[in-house]
Amino acid sequence: MAEPMGVERFIDRWQNYRAQPQQVAAIKLLHAAIASLEGGQVILDGQAPWAREFSKTTTPLKPKTLPLQPGAGTVALALPFFDQTNDGPDGWRHCQCSSIAMNLAYLGVPGIKDDLDYLKVVQRHGDTTQQPAHAAALKELKAPGRFITSCSVERTKAELDQGFGLAFGILHHGPVTAPNGGGHYIAIRGYDASGWLVHDPYGELDLVHGGWARQGQGAGRNQHYSFANTNPRWLPEGASSGWAWIFSR
Repeated sequence: MAEPMGVERFIDRWQNYRAQPQQVAAIKLLHAAIASLEGGQVILDGQAPWAREFSKTTTPLKPKTLPLQPGAGTVALALPFFDQTNDGPDGWRHCQCSSIAMNLAYLGVPGIKDDLDYLKVVQRHGDTTQQPAHAAALKELKAPGRFITSCSVERTKAELDQGFGLAFGILHHGPVTAPNGGGHYIAIRGYDASGWLVHDPYGELDLVHGGWARQGQGAGRNQHYSFANTNPRWLPEGASSGWAWIFSR
């Protein structure tokens, strides 16, 4: 006998909605099933209580959840993970887009459900690797977000303590003793006593030697990047030289 789907599992289905063809087809099946029920037309009424509640307009441009504190000195924010390698042939260039989009989706910015939603806005304003294009996109979205080149460990922890994530620009090539490269962006979702809790949109970095230990297929989700091997890549010119997007007002 089939087990009924509980409300939490039902919610999970909707949280994974991305308008993919099979998902649209499934919604049509659900609509037909409801319509066939006695009283189904009442449920499908556009002014039904659930429909009105679902359609309410909100602008929660603030943390949706408080920092989780599984242990003393630990903060872990519930940023969603977006994989830039799923963005098409130019996805390898979209680390900044994906890292910012994770923060915007976490903050509940209207219209931003994944990195492709945000990418479309950025592309109206310029190249996805350029900060001015992102600044213009954020302005269009009426979303928080400022790019700074003077971030520090202390500033980052203060932002996270308030429930705001960040996006770091780091040097991802070369050994940790002499990092180099055009730069790569990662989403910062927390910290503990020894490092940053991150979502890396491209994969898992080899922080010691440079380059990638694993790429794509969600490899960068929920990574722990040590302070010892990340901060030299993020703060190559001193303690307050970090490139970062911050999202507090």
